Amino acid sequence: MNHTLACLRHLSADQFVSGAVIADALDLSRASVSTALAAAEEFGVTLERKHGVGYRLITPIDWLDNQTIRQHLPRHSVLDTEVLERTDSTNKQLLAQPRHGRVLAAEWQEGGRGRMGRRWQGRLGGSLMFSLGWAFAGGAPTLAGLPLAVGCIVTETLAECGVSQMALKWPNDLLLGNAKAGGILIELTGDALGPAYAVIGIGLNILAPAVDVAQVAAGLRDHGLSLTRNDVLARLLERLEQGLEEFSRNGFDSFRTRWEARHVWQGLPVNLLSPDGSVLAGVARGVTPSGALRLETVDGERIIHAGDVSLRLQTPAQPTQAV
Repeated sequence: MNHTLACLRHLSADQFVSGAVIADALDLSRASVSTALAAAEEFGVTLERKHGVGYRLITPIDWLDNQTIRQHLPRHSVLDTEVLERTDSTNKQLLAQPRHGRVLAAEWQEGGRGRMGRRWQGRLGGSLMFSLGWAFAGGAPTLAGLPLAVGCIVTETLAECGVSQMALKWPNDLLLGNAKAGGILIELTGDALGPAYAVIGIGLNILAPAVDVAQVAAGLRDHGLSLTRNDVLARLLERLEQGLEEFSRNGFDSFRTRWEARHVWQGLPVNLLSPDGSVLAGVARGVTPSGALRLETVDGERIIHAGDVSLRLQTPAQPTQAV
């Protein structure tokens, strides 16, 4: 599988390409090309094969190009972008070599993660998986609302790109209807009193995943997105740079109302699930100035800080109980 992505780069959806042509271009044996392309479906890619003719993509792959991304960024941008063919995790790579403004995007992640250690399932050419490093003068306690602020920036930017129906679920999920279209994972290093360095990992489904995932998933392409991945990534990075500068100045306060306006379950009955199986029921009333969830229960308002908890919408059959 080591040569699969390299071989796929030589294919198109317009015409067949022989294994011999690919082998010559990459200095591989034809058997190695055949083995590499046999693994294409593991990346969510479907091929048409004709004996004696070659291979053709059923659907074109929208490859990332670092030069194109850089050209779309403002001249004054401090961002330093790099596109990796494949890696274990862009977050992990940035944490190992932290630098303000460094951006790593990957065509494929072997160990992409979401919150609570969940695996992020990407699709070659059909996902955006990237991480951005950003330094803050304050310590970690001042960054509690950062995941929510990033969610605001991402949804607002995607709305400009044609995806107007994207909503937020506390604390870090991006939804289209009831289906997950993306997520945010932020990891921090640095001194408790500052400065702090944040690695902001973002995963987006441009296309719905081609393999079964644990929860219902949606793709942006089916909900109004027509731009290329390079265009979308460049726009997101430009808005993130502006938004992170705003967060550095004002904290979460300037994002709070905007976040609540996009909260998918604002004012609705929800259940908060804990790892031990306990359930806390209530109504989602918004968030605090630091981004904690305000949950109205039968015993009064509870403030819930992000942790190993999951928020679920109550169904009509579910009783409302506080545990």
